Amino acid sequence: MRRILVVALTVLGAGLLPATPASAGNWEETLLDPPPARIEAGVTYTFGYWVLQHGSYPYQGGDLGPTALRASDGKGTIIDFTGVATATAGHYSAEVLFPHDGEWSIGSQHEVLMPDPLVATVTVPGAARIEPSSTQSRAPYEWGAVHPSFPPPGPDAATGAVPGAAPPAVTRPSETAQDVAPRSNAVAEPPGTDLPVWLVLAGGLATIALAVFLARRHRRTN
Repeated sequence: MRRILVVALTVLGAGLLPATPASAGNWEETLLDPPPARIEAGVTYTFGYWVLQHGSYPYQGGDLGPTALRASDGKGTIIDFTGVATATAGHYSAEVLFPHDGEWSIGSQHEVLMPDPLVATVTVPGAARIEPSSTQSRAPYEWGAVHPSFPPPGPDAATGAVPGAAPPAVTRPSETAQDVAPRSNAVAEPPGTDLPVWLVLAGGLATIALAVFLARRHRRTN
């Protein structure tokens, strides 16, 4: 009976655990602005970059928190270059310095969204090569005059946000209430498997009741 109750409580507890950011679809794509034409070791460069939720629009969950570009030489050296938010939502800049020559890979680093592990590769001395986009299609977003430079999708690119589904409306300082047309407030999320809490509770209680019934029946039989 003890084993049956342990299994039942384990199943119930697993159903009540909150979804992690990964299961909730909190992934992003990081896009670099056009980098410097040539990069030397020991020289500081400013790299602009965009953090786009679902590869389509700035993070819609409030404060993204700290963000950085992460450089790795593949030999154990990993350096985070802290990003600073600019005047445009979703856009950041980082001061980047490569301490030695060699091949470097650049990814992103965050605490809220799943990071983008490979954004560009840099040959020092030499040039930066931006990786193809991992997003095949993007949800519409009303970018202003300042907008990301979207690289072409790679051969293994997956569908990002559902085409035609827009994130919450963004009112720009130059817009007035009369200028802003009604827009959808729904953010496109990949279809999930989360169940309502009441259904999880009902299933858990039913499992415990069945476990008690089987235990009592086992006692009578013996």
